[in-house]
Amino acid sequence: MKNKIAAHFRPSRRTSHTFERLKQCKGCGSYSSLWDNTCINCGIEGKFTPLLPLLHTILKRHAQRDVLILGTGALAAIVLGKNLMEMLISLLAGIALIVLYVLLRKKYTPHLEKSLLNQLLQSENRTIREGLLLDTEDAAADLKAENYKQAYEKLREIGYLFSGNQVKILKIICLNHFNLRKDMDLELSTLLPEAFDADFVLYLFEVSKVSPELVKRDAIDYVIRYRPEIEALPGGRAALALVFTAALRVKTYVVQYQDQIADFIDDLPRERLIRLLQLVAESPDSFPQLYPRLTALLKQKYEADPELQGII
Repeated sequence: MKNKIAAHFRPSRRTSHTFERLKQCKGCGSYSSLWDNTCINCGIEGKFTPLLPLLHTILKRHAQRDVLILGTGALAAIVLGKNLMEMLISLLAGIALIVLYVLLRKKYTPHLEKSLLNQLLQSENRTIREGLLLDTEDAAADLKAENYKQAYEKLREIGYLFSGNQVKILKIICLNHFNLRKDMDLELSTLLPEAFDADFVLYLFEVSKVSPELVKRDAIDYVIRYRPEIEALPGGRAALALVFTAALRVKTYVVQYQDQIADFIDDLPRERLIRLLQLVAESPDSFPQLYPRLTALLKQKYEADPELQGII
């Protein structure tokens, strides 16, 4: 793709839990995962509450309600006491119950938070989904306006919570407009589409050049599954060769995908061929197809290479 742009992405917020990325508008109850302080749904500004403080507020209200109930019960017992002794016993019992409740609640607060969170996410599932769809439409509008950087940054935030194929495809379209660099916070496994997608293959080709460490087993399995379609693309074989070159970084990948790697050894650069030879030479019997083809190729191309003397 021509006219690619240089981009520096805004840092993504680090959270302990994915749900911490959600916030709720106090005005309309809509949810969002974006950094904008204006609600897309109702247009009110500055009314968002992050989900975690919202949970704490609900728990605090529940605790206040329970203490009020216990206090009311103790007060009723005091009023109904027939004598001073019964009233005193009721007062002490009420205080003891409240103290015991506070201690037990403090101990089990993490469990209460988890239980309340599950209840909230289940009851609000539809509203949360609708809010994330509004976020996605907002990002799609940026994409249509060719504001690829802002569109991708929004889609990246949405993708932490909603990993549907539509979000993946939109992110891929954005990423293919950037000059990729190694220092960028790139992604790959989270972008794998549900079916063959030529735009994803183009991105895979570029990201394999700058960040080969992102090529994991799932990406390799994807290119194997759609190998005929990829080879039919312009530059498709080069993309496949780059993916299998990236696989050389992990020995278990070399063992698992040795047949596919063998099909592309003619496309590997010299330093990768040497790296591959060093790996397979440790246990050549584990590579019955790859090792003979590799040694034959190296003898043909680099027999006089001093670095390979004694290896081939």
